[in-house]
Amino acid sequence: MRLTTKSQYGLRVLGDLVRNWREDGNGYLQVGELASRCDTSQKYLEQVLLPLSHAGILESKRGQRGGYRLNRAPEEISLAEALRHLEGLLMPIPKWADETDAEHSQLAQVLRKVRDSIRGILENTSIVVLAEGEGETEAKARSNEAIEALMYYI
Repeated sequence: MRLTTKSQYGLRVLGDLVRNWREDGNGYLQVGELASRCDTSQKYLEQVLLPLSHAGILESKRGQRGGYRLNRAPEEISLAEALRHLEGLLMPIPKWADETDAEHSQLAQVLRKVRDSIRGILENTSIVVLAEGEGETEAKARSNEAIEALMYYI
């Protein structure tokens, strides 16, 4: 499974918003502040956050004191839910591997097991893991390393 840049930034922002939930009582964080933390442009980050907002994962507010914040407790939001709205399918496999005549194909069975395993792990892991760690900088470094390992380069 490879993640695009969109998911990389989306997961980084979710990690920041989880820390915000814990430390600042889930106040709104402005897009400019989130963009500077992610080292990306504000316009690009707005496009990344839009599907998460439409999905009800994030709440947005316009105005001077507006921004984004989590719409639900971080424990209620799975990595699978976040990634589905950022990426689409979690683990696409070839269409032939999902067809009924591929039931006896060993490769098709392996691909389905891999997909189901990845789906199970992501469904049972909340976005809280994006903010866990001894220190904020160490947590960010580990989170960035994990995201970078899954990164898909075009």
